Amino acid sequence: MSTDVEEQNRATPLSDVPVSPPARRGNPWLPTFRGVRLVTRIELRRRRPSAKGYVFYGIVFAIAVGICVLSAVLSPSELSSTNLELALILILGIGTLIAPSLSATAINGDSGEGVLAPLQMTHLTAGDIAVGKLLSSWLVSVAALLALSPFLAFAYLKSGWRLDELALTVLAILFVVLAFTAVGLAWSAIAARAVASVSLAHLTTGFFAIGTLVVFALAGTLVTDTATQSDRYIDWESLSPEQSEALDEAYMTGDFAALDPDDYQCVEQDWTYGVTQTQKIAWILLLNPVVMIGETAPIVDPETFERDGRAAPGAFATMHSLVAGARLGPLDDVNDYQAYDECEELFGDGQGAEEQTEEEMIAEMEAQDAQWAAQEQRMANLDRAPWLGLAVMGALLLGSMTVVIQRLRVPYKKLRTGTRVA
Repeated sequence: MSTDVEEQNRATPLSDVPVSPPARRGNPWLPTFRGVRLVTRIELRRRRPSAKGYVFYGIVFAIAVGICVLSAVLSPSELSSTNLELALILILGIGTLIAPSLSATAINGDSGEGVLAPLQMTHLTAGDIAVGKLLSSWLVSVAALLALSPFLAFAYLKSGWRLDELALTVLAILFVVLAFTAVGLAWSAIAARAVASVSLAHLTTGFFAIGTLVVFALAGTLVTDTATQSDRYIDWESLSPEQSEALDEAYMTGDFAALDPDDYQCVEQDWTYGVTQTQKIAWILLLNPVVMIGETAPIVDPETFERDGRAAPGAFATMHSLVAGARLGPLDDVNDYQAYDECEELFGDGQGAEEQTEEEMIAEMEAQDAQWAAQEQRMANLDRAPWLGLAVMGALLLGSMTVVIQRLRVPYKKLRTGTRVA
């Protein structure tokens, strides 16, 4: 039997054997599990780093490890979140630097090398190719996370964080990297040259990381209210030398009883200042990926952190307080301003500065300190707000993948016979 088949194959050249692959089933664009897994494996094998790539990744990894080791050596014996926050920032930085760079050359690079069209001619859907390329580039950030996991575990044990809090922040970092990896892939599908797509990918990441801060600062000028206040002072220019000397002496001794109010003229001085209504533009800060990661971190109460088993407020807690301050807006309302009246204090109805005792001054300072402490407490414990940033990252991810799939799809039914797919 086998002899008959071999003889038949020798009689019929392979080029003359009709090829009748089974018809493609399902949606030709949506990704499938098998297809995505196959493309991911292919991409991981094809895009293994060269010797120069290994050197580059080795240098980056060595720098990251060196920073983590130095931070661990210099860390205090008590609880501290600094090491953990540093390791998380390094993972975010390495992921957003390398993963978008790889994805930004995944499509136009393959098209230039002539290996994209063969993939498109298979039963792989456009979704298979797009998602497979996305995952293969994104897995680099996962590798960075695994490489730094020993330092992450060490820093976690000294941070006072709970395990679910760390898991939430790590997932948020991986999600941000995934979104920017998709952006790089979209630029690779749009731009013809790899240099252009890599540059556009990093510009997009840079806009969210730094540009949002610049936009927030510029937008602050649009929501700044100008307020004019008026204070009253002694008109020192109209005083004679004897009157000036008497007033100086009164200020030095604190005894203003010897002064004659009729000898001193008062003038009003207007001054303007700006009050930025930051609560109207704080959402711009929440688009920043670093701020968004910080908003997923646990809230640290500056007064009760020791009883709560936390470390002292670190970089993320400080960043949360600053962003919370922007979300709450200015501390004082313009209408709450109390004008200063030097003449009233000196020659008024018994409420002069000379009559304020030391105890009253201390009480006033303590009241101001208590007001500021209450505001700090409010900012530190304000609810976290990572949702806007996560929503924007999700929109970037879905929008970018839609663009990639649209660019990868081949309209076979509309192509004329003999059309070359490349």
